[in-house]
Amino acid sequence: MGKLEVKTNCLGFELYDDGRLVTLYRALEEIDREESPKPCFAPIYTPRGRLITAYRPKDHLWHTGLYYGWVHVNDSNLWGGAWYLPEKGEYVPVPGTHGRQVHVAFDEISCAGSEARVVETVQWQNSSDQTIATEKRSLEFQSLTDRPGTMWRITSAISPEGKALEMASSRASLYSGLELRMGPPFAEAAHRTSEGVRGHENIMKSKARWCCGVGACGGAVVMMDHPSNPRHPTNWFVRASWMGAALLMEGDMTVPLGKTLTLRYGLMVLDADPRDEFIESQFEVFAT
Repeated sequence: MGKLEVKTNCLGFELYDDGRLVTLYRALEEIDREESPKPCFAPIYTPRGRLITAYRPKDHLWHTGLYYGWVHVNDSNLWGGAWYLPEKGEYVPVPGTHGRQVHVAFDEISCAGSEARVVETVQWQNSSDQTIATEKRSLEFQSLTDRPGTMWRITSAISPEGKALEMASSRASLYSGLELRMGPPFAEAAHRTSEGVRGHENIMKSKARWCCGVGACGGAVVMMDHPSNPRHPTNWFVRASWMGAALLMEGDMTVPLGKTLTLRYGLMVLDADPRDEFIESQFEVFAT
């Protein structure tokens, strides 16, 4: 079990496990508005230093490691890039529609041995910079006891401001939510789920409690959907270099004014392909 340490910097913070960099959280980086700026984790490394994430790849600059990407929120794009317009049957740039997720403050940063916790306030803003939601984001990290690796718990409490939130996925591929874009040397990962489905082509749009990706050059990452989440077990949007919990794949979602949408996800970062029994034991703890 390692000692976790959080160090703040000009972008946000770095997480270390026994002096080894685990990840950088980019809360304040300036990028183009057309990319729908949002806090993100990039890079993320396995304990042996294998890079998992891709950050702003040339094909999709708005893909930024591990992040929340929301395609349609009211009339704004909090994902980035073009929108798929069904009436045109293609992705089309729509200038002046890109919103952003704005870091307001780190409300808490604490470390205690093998555990660390960061609480952040994030404002969702539309294309006119009006706040449409406030999110309290809790990021909890724990070093694993019996093998190198870390368990992450990401909890978001999203409260509309001014009026209800109307949330929807891409009208073509149905992605939206917590997303992990993977890159070399982790791309072309081998995926499997809690339901015994293997291969990203077969997993795409299926439901499962967790999804595991094993890197082509080693290392593994597991994303977990908490039983308290709406529409659990979630649908998954999965490609060879992609893993996403697709909360909105089954349909649009409305969060009424005065209500709060709470989402909980787990992420486990490991050096080696874990046995399903180990993932299930960790999921059981996460689900309590």
